[in-house]
Amino acid sequence: MRVNPGKLRYAVELQEYTAQQDAIGNQTLVWHTAEKAFAAINSLYGQEYWAAAAQGQQNTLVFVLRWSPVLARAAASADLTRWQLLFEGRSYAIQSVDDMEFRHRLCKIRAVQK
Repeated sequence: MRVNPGKLRYAVELQEYTAQQDAIGNQTLVWHTAEKAFAAINSLYGQEYWAAAAQGQQNTLVFVLRWSPVLARAAASADLTRWQLLFEGRSYAIQSVDDMEFRHRLCKIRAVQK
């Protein structure tokens, strides 16, 4: 599958939830940007939309990004709640990460607006 760079035109940030120590040694959980990338973005339509609507997830978007080591780490994560996408100032909870055709070139992420 070839990547058409013209379609990857929306700036997104992939963020990970990590523990960080404050000045007195307390651990707090914060979002930090693991990677900034460009993505093609589509909303759901047809049968996918109605299936998501039945679960109250009408605000689901599909992000297509180039494969990267950070995305490989997110895809291998057993807990996707530790990851989110930022797009146009809104955060999206990642539902699934799909290495398209298992070729490590493109990644399809399905995410719901928080």
